[in-house]
Amino acid sequence: MISVLYQNEVYRLLKSRRLKVMLALMLLPVIVYFFTHEEITEYGAKALEISFQINISQFLINFWASVIGQLVVIIIMSDLLASEIDRGTIRILLVKPIKKSEIVLGKFFSGITAVALIFGIPYLVMQIYMVLLYKAGFEGFTATFDDFLFVLVITILVLGSLGGVSMLLSVILSRPLYASLASFGLVFTAQFILPQLPFFDNPERFNLSYQIGVLLKKGFTLNTGLDTYKGDPNMSGTFFLGVILLSLIFTLLGLYRREYEG
Repeated sequence: MISVLYQNEVYRLLKSRRLKVMLALMLLPVIVYFFTHEEITEYGAKALEISFQINISQFLINFWASVIGQLVVIIIMSDLLASEIDRGTIRILLVKPIKKSEIVLGKFFSGITAVALIFGIPYLVMQIYMVLLYKAGFEGFTATFDDFLFVLVITILVLGSLGGVSMLLSVILSRPLYASLASFGLVFTAQFILPQLPFFDNPERFNLSYQIGVLLKKGFTLNTGLDTYKGDPNMSGTFFLGVILLSLIFTLLGLYRREYEG
């Protein structure tokens, strides 16, 4: 039953105009790169790999995982359960032979699938364009494919934790708009207001984009300039995974404790 719920939700998201607009927005850095890329002085797979790691790291930290990318994830994930509760259709799901845990997981993974497409397609387009630009051929594509997957996994891990929190707030607040505003307010406070308090050392570490830099340096060992991001990638990864798990647990508890009027 969870597979049916997942498939239906993914289909609904894929045909929505909102997802297409968000995908177009996430393609902007790739379009910018088309017209502003550096002059090529060396061709081949090795030069491609170095350039790909540098460029995708910069675009990910400065745009894809910035406030704009975070807002995209919040809007998608806040709507998954809150729209059902707001319309009253949550009762239809609850009376079906499907566990509440399957509802939460089905909704979450469908949202993550949408997020993977919205961010993964631009990453892949950029990779293919750079392979052609560096005349690296299939060797260049295979040399950078692991980097593409690595960046996508980190994106899903970090922004997925934000999506989990958004889902939790959507169960509490019941309306997509309220949940989106609350999620963005919480994230903005955690990243930009609390770090200004004088008893926090290294306040930049509270920024999600900064933590992505910390995670990237674990796999991007070439001269990518990521050494400026101080922190333990393993600890950061464990933290974001923990946020996802706790958010899903409390979202499930929220569904169990709430009463839905018919």
